[in-house]
Amino acid sequence: MISLRRTPLSEPLSKSRALQVLVIGAGSIGRRHAANLAALGAHVEVTDPVPARAAAIASTTPRRFDLDDLGDPDAIVIASPTQFHALHLRAALATGARILVEKPLALPDDDLDGLVAAGQGRVMVGYNLRLHEPLVRLVDSIEQGRAGEVVAARLWFGSWLPDWRPRVDYRDTYSARRDLGGGVLLDAIHELDEAVWLWGHDLEVIGAFVDRVGPLEIDVEDTVHAILRTATGVPIDVALDYLSRRYRRGVEVVGAEATIRYDWSTTDLTIESAGGVECCNIDTPIAESYEREADRFVQFVIDGTPPPVDATEGAESVRLAARILHAGAHRTKSDR
Repeated sequence: MISLRRTPLSEPLSKSRALQVLVIGAGSIGRRHAANLAALGAHVEVTDPVPARAAAIASTTPRRFDLDDLGDPDAIVIASPTQFHALHLRAALATGARILVEKPLALPDDDLDGLVAAGQGRVMVGYNLRLHEPLVRLVDSIEQGRAGEVVAARLWFGSWLPDWRPRVDYRDTYSARRDLGGGVLLDAIHELDEAVWLWGHDLEVIGAFVDRVGPLEIDVEDTVHAILRTATGVPIDVALDYLSRRYRRGVEVVGAEATIRYDWSTTDLTIESAGGVECCNIDTPIAESYEREADRFVQFVIDGTPPPVDATEGAESVRLAARILHAGAHRTKSDR
C-alpha cells in the first residue's frame, strides 16, 4: 500500500544549505513544481527559452536557458513540452542530479531503451495520480481481493480542450500541436499508467481507433478507443477524448465478487456486490497529489528512496501508447 502521509522536507543534504533544484520549463506544470518545492524549503531556479516566463515565477530565481550549462543542482525537474523531454533528460543526465520528468517520459519514437538505461537510479517520472487518494484506495481494494477475480475493466477520460486553459488559445497549447508532442493519447497518458499500475507490463493491444474526428482546430488526434488484454486474458476498454463538453473521468474494475469504480465527476468510490453498494465520497483536491509528489521527489533526491514511478516503469505507458498508435493505424483529418 502506498503511504499518503505528508512529510516535511527531510534534512537537507547539509545543514548549511537548502536543496538546490533547477526547473526546466516555466509553463503551468513547471510553475506548480517550482512552487511546491520552494514551499518545502528548496532553493529553486527556473529556466525557460522565454526568459520572462522564468522571471515571473514567485519565490524562485531565473536562470539563463542553456542546456550545455545547467549548473550543479542537486535535482532537476523537466517540465517542458513532451516533444523536448528526451532532449532535456539527456542534458540533465549529464549532470550529477536526480531528475523528475513530467509525464510522459518521452515520445513513443524516442530512444526509450537508452533513456531507461541511462536513468537507472536517477529518474522519477511525474505520474502524480499514483499518489491521489481515491485511486490509491481503489487499487488497494482490488489488491485486497474485494472485487474477486477480475474479469473486465474500463478507463475513460474526456474533456473539451478549449476549456482546459480558458485564458489561453487552445490552438497554441502543446496539447493541440503535433510538433510539441500533443494529442489526447499522450496528454491523457495517466489512464495508460493506471492500466500498467494495476496489471503490469504485459498488456496486449487487441484493437484501437486513433483519429481526429471533431471540430477542433488541431493537427493531432482528439479521440482514442483501445481494447487491451492483460496477461491473464482480462479485457480493458480505454476511451480518451478532447471533445466531451463536460469533464468525465474514471476507472471501473469488474470482478466475480464486486464491481469497484471511481468516478471523478461525482468523486465517489463505489463497491457494488451481492451484499449491496458501498459508496465513499473522496473529494481530495488533486493539488495534494502534486504536493505528495514533491515530497517523494525530495526523499528520492536526498536518500534514494525509490520513487512511485522510475524510468523503467515510466517507459511502459509510452510503449503502450506506441502499440495503440500502431494498432490504430494513426492518422488525422489533415493526413487524408
